[in-house]
Order: sequence, then C-alpha cells, then structure tokens
Amino acid sequence: MIYFVGIKGVGMTALAQVLQAQGMKVMGSDIAETFMTDKVLAQAHISVKSPFHQDNIPQDIQYAVISGAYYQKDKTPTNPEVIELLSRNIPIFTYSEALGKVSELFATTIAVAGSHGKTTTSALLTYTLQELNQNPFGVIGSFVPQFNGNACIGDTQSQYLVVEADEYQNHFLDLNIQCLIILNVDYDHPDYFPTPQLYYQAFIQAIHKLPIHKPLIINGDDETIKTHILPFIEKDRMIITFGLHSHNDITLNDQYEVSVKGVSYPKIDLLIPGNHNRCNALAVIAVLDYLGLDIHQGIKKMKQFRGTQRRLEYKGVSKNGATLIDDYAHHPTEISAGIQALREAYPQHTLHCVFQPHTFSRTESLLQEFGKALSQADNVYILPIYGSAREEIGTITSEDILPFINNTHTRLYSDIALLLSDVEILTDKDVIVTMGAGDVWKIINNML
Repeated sequence: MIYFVGIKGVGMTALAQVLQAQGMKVMGSDIAETFMTDKVLAQAHISVKSPFHQDNIPQDIQYAVISGAYYQKDKTPTNPEVIELLSRNIPIFTYSEALGKVSELFATTIAVAGSHGKTTTSALLTYTLQELNQNPFGVIGSFVPQFNGNACIGDTQSQYLVVEADEYQNHFLDLNIQCLIILNVDYDHPDYFPTPQLYYQAFIQAIHKLPIHKPLIINGDDETIKTHILPFIEKDRMIITFGLHSHNDITLNDQYEVSVKGVSYPKIDLLIPGNHNRCNALAVIAVLDYLGLDIHQGIKKMKQFRGTQRRLEYKGVSKNGATLIDDYAHHPTEISAGIQALREAYPQHTLHCVFQPHTFSRTESLLQEFGKALSQADNVYILPIYGSAREEIGTITSEDILPFINNTHTRLYSDIALLLSDVEILTDKDVIVTMGAGDVWKIINNML
C-alpha cells in the first residue's frame, strides 16, 4: 500500500494513477473541498479520506507520499497524519522523490524542463507518442481533456515515461532521466532562487545528472541557455538543438515547415496558437527523431492535440458574446507569449487582459517586465497579489506595476466582484483572457 497525504494535488493525483497502473495499491487523504482531481480519482477508483486524521492511515503501508503543503523536512509538521506516519517510522517521500522512484521503473524517462511551456509540451509529447502507438505513461501538471485527467496511463510493457520536470526547489534533480528537454531558461522563483545565477545552476545540475550519451534537447535560440548554461556543459555531450533559426538541428521556416537535420517535413499546423507552441513542438519532433519514430505521422497527429486546462484554454462566450479565455501565465514572458498567440487567433478583436500577480517576490523582482508585457493588451485589469503558502505577505502591491504599463487602459481592482461588473458588458468584438496562477479563473466561470 502507498499512502498519499494531499492526494488531490495535480501532480499527486497523476503519480497515484501511475503507481496504481504499475500494480501498487494506492489510497490517500486530503481536505474536503472539491477540486478538479476529485473526478479523476473517483474514475480511477482511488479511495480518498477527509478530513485529515491519524485513524485514516491503514497498517500495511510500504511508504507514504506527502504533499509539500503538509511536510517540509526542515519544519516541524502540524498535519496529524504526517505526525502519525513519522511516529510509526514509515518511510516518507516528497512528491518529487516519489516521482524519482517511479522514473526508475522505465527504460526511458523523458523530462520536459524549462521556465515556460512545460505543461503543454509534456502533454503534446505524451499525446503524440500515444498516437504513434508507443503507449507511454505521462505525468502532466494540468488536466488534459484528451487524457480525461492529468495523467496518461500506458500499459505494463511501455518503455516511456514523460514527466513535467519542475525546477522549483530543485525538484527535477530527484528524477532518473534518459532524455532531457530544456525549452527555455528565464529567471523565476526568486523566493527560492535569490539570484539568477542560482536559478541557472539548477538547470546545469539537471544536465549533469543526465548520462552524457543520452540526448539533451535544448532551445538553440534561447540567449540565457547559450550564455549561462552551455559554457558549463561537457563538450562531448549529446546535444540536439531546436528553434526558429537555421543554425539549429530542427528548425521551422516562415511557412511553419519543419526541417530535421536538413531533411524537409510538412508544416506544423496546431490547434493551439502562438509561435511559442510551434517552437516547443519542435522539441517533440526532436524526441521522435531520436527514438526513430515516424516524424511525418508525428506532425500529422500533433494537429489533433487540443491543449491543456488553463493554458490559453477557450472557455466559451459571455452572455453578451465576448470570447472567454483562461491562462495560467504568471511570468512576463508567458504573458507576452499568450498575448501574441491571442493576437494571432483573434486579429480583429479588442484584447482585455485580467491579471492576478502571483507571489510578492516574483512581482517585486519583475515589476518592469510585467509592465512591458501587459502593455501589449488593449485593456488591462489588475487584481491584488495572490500569495502562496510559503509567502503569505509582502511589502509590494499590485499598484506598483501600474507605472510600468504604457499605451493601454489600465484599472486596479480590490476584488473579483467589482471587476466583473466592468467586463460583463463586453461584446462579440472583445476577447477576455484571465491570467495568473491563483483563482483568477473564477471570473471566467462567473461570466459563463
């Protein structure tokens, strides 16, 4: 028996499903509040106890997996189940440690890392491998409609595990990988990495953990990778580059046609818009090329991928006809890429961006960059900063972003209700996108 404390977390739910498919008996606990993952766990017939109580824990436990929300090794636990597990000397693993144990079960674990685009790219790679009859397992950081959940469950003969590899708190260093994709490197998580150099070092360490004869697939156009990562990597390492410029091994021309080491292939024609998505699709093609799979078929299958939840997700229209989009973007680069993609998809519409900053440290570190990114929208609506369990207060507010926003109409709101009254009047000439890692998505739900 594997017991999960905080099983409703997106990653935890995916990991529980993979372990169950590997023949383990799995159950867990969480708070009573309903989440997207409740349905997924019910469909997988995984038992969930709530609220937390020491009596929930069965006797026959091999080990426990505990969410970072309830257990940190350097802090005294307050969760009654964690206290009970420790008193019984039951082995405890964090989510990333447990995922690392699972990664050892597969011949090839493919890790998708980077500051931006991990969720969509890992889902696209998993989907493409699935459509090419490779029966992969996938652990994805969001709900994927075509998987009917946040995990893809292959079969017991599967060679491949695709994981979204998170750099936060060096979590991806717990993985045992045979193929590493780095989509981009863009300073983030200042609450854990106080300097850009420490952030870059995390990626360098991840590369050093990859066997030198296994593929490192990197964005060859990314200046940070070229300047701060590659100079510290072994010269004889297997490196495959992708990008929009011709010097890369895998490239895309102005007509979106693919070239793989000089060999031409059909154009990438995705349902999900934006240059960033087309570029990241090249990383998927790099994996297909390395594995010796059919690239023509892979590009064809990619066209059917419909994206993931909260990644430029089309939600519907409001009662007055406005197009409603929800996105997880919480970093300036992600905001810029999202706005560019929406301009491409809705060129004749007025673009309204509702932004909810996430964490005080990130907002403070990237104030100017946030202002520049948001300036690309026609109208901007800003909510208060959404904190985190590790950072509940700060010395900065959303208002501090305003001086850096130019050439667009901007308003600051104290809560969602006040904002709703202003956006509900928008019509079929408007696109509204909610952006942020907090609960900004509630605006779209209300408008639906």
